[in-house]
Amino acid sequence: MNIVMSFILGAAAFSTTYDDGMLAYSNENFLESVERFEELVYNRVYEPEVFYNLGNAYYRRGYLAPAIANYERALMLDPGLGIARENLRRTVVRTDQGLPRPAGSGVEQAVYFWHDGLTKSASMTLTFLFWIAGWSILALRVWKSKPYMRRVAAVSLLLAVLFMGSWVLKANPPELAVANGNKIPVRYGMEPSDTVRFELFEGDRVHIDERIGDWIRVVTADGERGWAREEYFIAVWPPYGAYGSRMLIGEDG
Repeated sequence: MNIVMSFILGAAAFSTTYDDGMLAYSNENFLESVERFEELVYNRVYEPEVFYNLGNAYYRRGYLAPAIANYERALMLDPGLGIARENLRRTVVRTDQGLPRPAGSGVEQAVYFWHDGLTKSASMTLTFLFWIAGWSILALRVWKSKPYMRRVAAVSLLLAVLFMGSWVLKANPPELAVANGNKIPVRYGMEPSDTVRFELFEGDRVHIDERIGDWIRVVTADGERGWAREEYFIAVWPPYGAYGSRMLIGEDG
């Protein structure tokens, strides 16, 4: 009974906070809207609609980096959320460099170029369906064999393996981060005295391929690599309590 009541009260609190965020947004109180949606994220309410609306509120406040990070979060959970994809595109256009998102691995680009619109759960579901279908067809051949059944089973099992690969990639994506500042120095090494290789600007997206202490090695869309301080970036996933976001709110306060 206590568990049921806790669930009901939690759902009611989520609904109230979400509605408060939407009301604040409609009243153009974007700071209040940000705070309400951030409260949901802080309490681990990871829903695409929450991140999408949080991105909208940040965009209207003029903060491009957290807006981009939250649109990316929404799309990770629901790749088919077209309105989030469109708002992400519009926001990236407003950044100084307009850099594209870094591409995935070579295998993903060559073999899995088609799976961007699939969610992780969809890939896993299709894996099971084709796997069960393939073995079911092979089992049926024992009682009633048809010339085409072996080929159909082979194709079904091959598709199962293909979708399993898609699921593995979805479950282990490259770590994406968004630059949360202008002229962020990216260096050859991890010392402040090391030569600056290039600079990143607000809203630029990078992959993180290594962490050492407070430093991260970032990779841009064109393959450039270098070391930068982690504090200058917003991690897209998991949302670390929206670290960079709350910092921005504090500046307004």
